Amino acid sequence: MSKILFLSDPSQADVSPILGMANEMITKGEQVTFFSSDEFKEPIEQIGADFKAYNQELNIFRAGRALNEEKPKSGLISALLEPMKFIDDILVQLRGLKFDYAVFSPSYPYANIITQLLDIPKTEQIAYH
Repeated sequence: MSKILFLSDPSQADVSPILGMANEMITKGEQVTFFSSDEFKEPIEQIGADFKAYNQELNIFRAGRALNEEKPKSGLISALLEPMKFIDDILVQLRGLKFDYAVFSPSYPYANIITQLLDIPKTEQIAYH
């Protein structure tokens, strides 16, 4: 049984394709940990994956500002200026877990850094389109 880390931008266009892939892998007996935003928690847990949520204060993927909000949300700016805050949050949530490989889109920010820090072999990473 392989342990697989899924890193997704929490958008329907990004989650849907890899959610199907994660479901197939779970059906084959693989263990899946899936990072996304809270809005995708239910479908991720329904397939049997371990759900991990991005810290809302650091979530670089969340929508811009709400209509009644004066200042824009700082997730993307913070992640660009201080990427280690975003990366550290993921690493803290995954502390003590080992993965055989990771699945993420080519545009996923910091995927290479996260997989290097988690010691996931580069030759075993999968990028989907």
